[in-house]
Amino acid sequence: MQRVETLVAVALTAFGLAVAYYAREHLKLGHFISPGAGFIPFAVGIILAALGVAWFVAVLLAGRGRLPETGGGPGADQPAPEGTMLSRFVPGVLLIVAYAWLFERAGFFLSTLLFMVSWQKVVERESWLKTALIAILCSGAMWALFSFLLKGVLPTGAWFG
Repeated sequence: MQRVETLVAVALTAFGLAVAYYAREHLKLGHFISPGAGFIPFAVGIILAALGVAWFVAVLLAGRGRLPETGGGPGADQPAPEGTMLSRFVPGVLLIVAYAWLFERAGFFLSTLLFMVSWQKVVERESWLKTALIAILCSGAMWALFSFLLKGVLPTGAWFG
């Protein structure tokens, strides 16, 4: 498990740095007072890279026995199976890519709803009732937030008009 976590931490760091680099080189950053299109992607990239480094350090320290194991439920002292992380990580990344691809084509609400349903069923493995509640409430709340409170223009989807 430690090897997989190390690889994922390095991949997260590399991805964050790539996002930050792309935002800095190809998008306008602007200033803190008047941010450009690349400001948020740049900040997110830096945050992802920092989280990746922190995860990498935590894995190294845990491997040396310097960090105590957390958790307290039944079976908490047993390590997770080796394939567990990859069985959730890979589908999660694929779902995010699919969401980004669908966003302009299917519109904000439908793509977000499909993403939330897929995430809850594939990655989180929740029941259908909980999945439906989370997907509908989160999609509706995000749509309301961006449409009404932030006065943003959200894509309706090229497929729908």
